[in-house]
This record gives sequence, structure tokens and C-alpha cells, in this order.
Amino acid sequence: MSVTIGFIVNPIAGMGGRVGLKGTDDVFDKAVKLGAKPIARQKADEMLREFSTFPLDHINILWVTCDGDMGNNELETAGITNKQIIYTPSGVITSAEDTKNACKKFLESPPDLLIFCGGDGTARDIFTVINKKIPLLGIPAGVKMHSGVFGITTTAT
Repeated sequence: MSVTIGFIVNPIAGMGGRVGLKGTDDVFDKAVKLGAKPIARQKADEMLREFSTFPLDHINILWVTCDGDMGNNELETAGITNKQIIYTPSGVITSAEDTKNACKKFLESPPDLLIFCGGDGTARDIFTVINKKIPLLGIPAGVKMHSGVFGITTTAT
């Protein structure tokens, strides 16, 4: 059996909320000045480590992702080599527009499931493009997790 999983990480998710801001979009520099540190990669890595413990020998998984810290770096750290990069962010610091543009690329050849790492803002950005066209599962990396799309923790099974 073959399965395609879309994978996207918002590398700045959760940074603003941890220093008293309402999210990170448009306030990244301020969040960093207040001492915010990126946590999304750690959260994505935790999920991928847990995922790799599942006995999936009979399933061929193709991971479709974005370049750099928007997914590819995390898949490389996890040792996942069966992957395809479909989107490259426009700059070093990613934006909500990068997330939305990546989702438009996912819709061109929809994966069976889209796993994303971010917060409520990331969920909203993804849903504005994906709507109900691809099943979604969120890895919680934000501060206030109100959306039902997220797992309870990064490793909950």
C-alpha cells in the first residue's frame, strides 16, 4: 500500500505567545527582541520520532514537504529519505503567505493526509486554502491551542 503524507512546519509558530504577544505573524522581530526562541522544529521532531516507532513496513510512505525549516530539515533529521519538496519559502523568515502558497501546491496533487506543525494561526492559514479538501492533523506548537485539529501532545497516539 502507498500513502502520501503532506508535511509542513511553521518554524516561527508559538514564539510570539511565549513572550506575551498574540501570535508571531508580523511581530517576529519584536518576539525575538523579547527573548522568544523557536520551538516548532523540536515539536515536529518529537512527532516524527514517535511516528518512526510504528510498524509500517508494509506501507510505502511518500512525504511531500517544503524546503528548509518548513519541513525538509525535520524529515532529514528523522532519517526520512522518501520525500519530495514541492515548495521553497521566499525568504529565511517564513510568513503566513508561505504557508498558504505551500498549501496551494499541496492541492495540485493532494496527499492522503496533511500533517502540519504550528498554532491556531497556522491552522487558520492552512484551512483558508485547504478547507475540507485534505484531511488535516496538527502538531501543537503554539501557546493557546483552541482548534480541534491538533493532537493533545506531539506524541499522543
